[in-house]
Amino acid sequence: MKLVIFTPAKKVSSIGGCCALVSQELVAQGHEVTIVRTEIEGLLKSETHHFGAPVLPWTRTHQVTRVAEDADVLIYQIGDNYDFHKGGLEWLAALPGIVILHDFFLGHLFRAWSDSNRARGVEIVRAWYGEEMVKPFLTHSAPETFIEETKDRAPMIEWVCAMAHAVITHSSWGCERVVNSCAGPVRVVPLTYNKNLGSSLPGGMVYRPPGEKFAILTIGHVNANKRVESVIRALGTSPLLGGHSRYRLVGAIKPETATALTRLAKENGVDLVVSGEVDDGALLRAIEESDVISCLRLPSLEAASGSLVEALLNGKPTIVTDTGFYREIPSSCVMKIRPDNEVADIRSALEALFSDPAQREAMAAEGQRWALQTFTTENYVRELIHTIKDTMKTKPILNAVTYFSRVLAHWSADYDATGNEAIMEPLTIFGSSG
Repeated sequence: MKLVIFTPAKKVSSIGGCCALVSQELVAQGHEVTIVRTEIEGLLKSETHHFGAPVLPWTRTHQVTRVAEDADVLIYQIGDNYDFHKGGLEWLAALPGIVILHDFFLGHLFRAWSDSNRARGVEIVRAWYGEEMVKPFLTHSAPETFIEETKDRAPMIEWVCAMAHAVITHSSWGCERVVNSCAGPVRVVPLTYNKNLGSSLPGGMVYRPPGEKFAILTIGHVNANKRVESVIRALGTSPLLGGHSRYRLVGAIKPETATALTRLAKENGVDLVVSGEVDDGALLRAIEESDVISCLRLPSLEAASGSLVEALLNGKPTIVTDTGFYREIPSSCVMKIRPDNEVADIRSALEALFSDPAQREAMAAEGQRWALQTFTTENYVRELIHTIKDTMKTKPILNAVTYFSRVLAHWSADYDATGNEAIMEPLTIFGSSG
């Protein structure tokens, strides 16, 4: 098959990294792949992942049109970052295809897009969520306030999924809205991820000389939903861990956030190391040197967490928040923290892991075993091919419904053709496998 995949390609994009694995496997299986990178114009010349396929910028309209018209299927990687997905949005609206949905909240993506599409943006919010939800998208409130106002009532995933012929996503917790807005197939497929796999000891365990501090690590962009403050407070209230642990942050962090967290750690007597953003080699060393990785998220908005998958694949004992994607991880593989008892649960979990190396090793080994079986490129590509075949069967139906809906709209009819059995039932002949 000839496939065109619209994706961020910049080296720092984890979505781009996952897509590179998929692209390489598709090419190895004999498919013809073209990558269209989708970042904002200022990022289109940055270094890319290795896709094993030709790469075009989305702004080369004639070339993209030519490969798209010649393709069997168009695939769009979509996440909540406008700087990385601008081009995907532009082309998805014109040439629908399969959407791979990486987040169950697209409010930041939508708000950035609607800055230059204000009238259309108001229409979309009003149509999906009602007049009362228009204001949060028009006012530029603080990120935390904006998320809290919109994450449950107007996550904007319907906006993207309604343009898709099919949707693949990476966990089931947010799928109800996907199913209600995408008329085509919807499939949940575990994320493919093998970045930064190290050669640590079996089960990822670290054996330390007596007296060396217990190493706790958080990786990725440091913001409020990583619950770093709660980890600091948990360590500060633990007589067992207070003088025997070191908490390290590795990932992009704003100077004012680093200052505030350093001050909080000092007030609580916590040994905090803020390393900031590092290269892949330094990140891998930080992972290998850690005893426990904190992958807490609240609110949890992702369809899957690359940092959690990375921790599990490297065989690291991991604590997670018992919500969203993390709730679907087997309890034998991670320690789950209740959102309504966060600080106390973090303290108890870290104390238990500190006091019982055998428990750490068993949990780490089980998590690694499960992750190595689950988050595979081979499985991902197999499920993608199944989705493509299902989409090819349903596409004629969707095209026909779209045509009739446009005719009715031209007649000024307020009408949903997909809800009318008299129209939909005859169209099922297009999906017949016979």
